[in-house]
Amino acid sequence: MRILIYTGKGGVGKTSISAATACALAHAGKRVLIMSTDQAHSLGDSFGIKLSHQAMEIFPNLDAMEIDPIEESKEAWGNLRNYLKQILSEKANGGIEAEEILLFPGLDEVFSLLRILEVYEQGKYDIIVVDCAPTGEALSLFTYSEKLSVLADKILPMVRNMNSVLGSFISKKTTVPKPKDVVFEEFISLVKRLNRLQELLHRRDLTSMRIVMTPERIVLDEARRNYTWNQLYDFGVDAVYMNKIYPKQALDGYFSQWESLQEKNIQIAQESFPNQMFFKLELQNEELRGKEKLDQVSKLLYEHIDPSAVFCKEPAFRIEESHGTRIFIIHLPFADKKEIFVQQEGSDLILSLRNEIRRFHLPDNLSRRTMSKYLYENEELRIYMDY
Repeated sequence: MRILIYTGKGGVGKTSISAATACALAHAGKRVLIMSTDQAHSLGDSFGIKLSHQAMEIFPNLDAMEIDPIEESKEAWGNLRNYLKQILSEKANGGIEAEEILLFPGLDEVFSLLRILEVYEQGKYDIIVVDCAPTGEALSLFTYSEKLSVLADKILPMVRNMNSVLGSFISKKTTVPKPKDVVFEEFISLVKRLNRLQELLHRRDLTSMRIVMTPERIVLDEARRNYTWNQLYDFGVDAVYMNKIYPKQALDGYFSQWESLQEKNIQIAQESFPNQMFFKLELQNEELRGKEKLDQVSKLLYEHIDPSAVFCKEPAFRIEESHGTRIFIIHLPFADKKEIFVQQEGSDLILSLRNEIRRFHLPDNLSRRTMSKYLYENEELRIYMDY
């Protein structure tokens, strides 16, 4: 099985590219499911069909669905949600609805990703194509399981041990009984499922992130940041798509200045992603809507190319040794060394890059060592570990 995840800045054409890819794979005889995890669903619009939360056949070998995050949320943490709702309803007194308070930002979308795990474990399809949310939202979703794991490992055991005291206190102050073990077990089960999903996403032979962009410098800069963050979290990017390139015949007159601009930006993009498959697609003379048009685009993109192939397995991390010092090396292109900060906390390294924080649990061959320094050079962060 393969999982292909399409991401990029809003408006670059992720949905059209992912839909065309799914069509190409289905015509090649693969059993394909394409799913949208973006709350602003437009996948159904691309096919000209109204989609739902359940898989629907588009044509033989191709099914599609638009994930409903609220439904996924109910399934993922129903007991815990109901318990919190009981407490909040007790104190709401006709004010803010408990349901509104329980709309934690981003959490419902995280549960949508669990549908990928469910479909993978069912084994019904050969390929899962994911039309993902815009860059920032997608990265937040893919890294949520790490943050929940810290909560489950370090905070939940303490809360569970104090349950008899806290639960009795809650029961005295409200009509709500103290939380049952099923509430804790459900949360632990949720974290385990997210961790299994994370393992799938990190397998470069199975999952590929694919970045879609347009030949504009602002979009290109975000695509490069997108790639840096994917490297930071060890997600494999094997292909990039330069979409909506103005064709020669459109560059006369009013759009003439775009010729040199887009040519330069395409060159920068190709130089920025030398190890990834680089696809180009010109701006079409009509909107990409309906199976016939998507089939045309799929032929333009993938003539003599299998879109399910793994185009790049470039590792994000490696360990080298020099004169007894072990060096933990992270490939981080396009980063600014002024925005990088690394500290050690026990057997963990905590790396800050802009507004992202990543915690690395050190492998056994590094966990007993202490960080002596770190350097950023030649697009690599080198962290020196000594005794």
